[in-house]
Amino acid sequence: MKLAAEFDATLALTDVAPGCPANLAKQISLGLRWTPEGDALSELVFLEGAVNKTAAAKATVCGAREPLLEITRQQLIAWFKDPSFRFSVPLAKPPTGFQAKLRNFLLSMPSGTTCTYGNLADQLNSAPRAVGQALGSNNLPLIVPCHRVISAGKNRLTGFNHKSDGVMLELKAWLLAREAPSLNFNA
Repeated sequence: MKLAAEFDATLALTDVAPGCPANLAKQISLGLRWTPEGDALSELVFLEGAVNKTAAAKATVCGAREPLLEITRQQLIAWFKDPSFRFSVPLAKPPTGFQAKLRNFLLSMPSGTTCTYGNLADQLNSAPRAVGQALGSNNLPLIVPCHRVISAGKNRLTGFNHKSDGVMLELKAWLLAREAPSLNFNA
């Protein structure tokens, strides 16, 4: 499990999503990390454990990185207001060709849509399990919307952020419901 101290900055979920459910606000924060050059976002991950709002507001990042922190924060706020918002914050290059193909596919998915692990595997000429592992390792969830990938079975929410139960599945269900309120996903 990653800790907030490992990141260049942390944000409380309520700082960017003021209307989030209370249980998620108490249990989820966001960790942000930039490339060594400070010119692109390399990680924006959901962390279990709320961030102290004072610590989040005084995130210790060097002066060159502060504009990117503010751009990222503003774009997160915009997405939580309107899930069809398209992020434009600069992103670090994916580490592998497979992850680049996966990122391109996920970025092309419209807000409010879902696909199954099997469908995604077919699109990428891969196996569903390999796709699931790659999705769980997505360093930019929300921006690269891996929450839109679901299981074909009865239990459609089988995993998120390498977790198969608990608050991460609650988060995935909430993110999907924000994008497509007519769909019913229960964690």
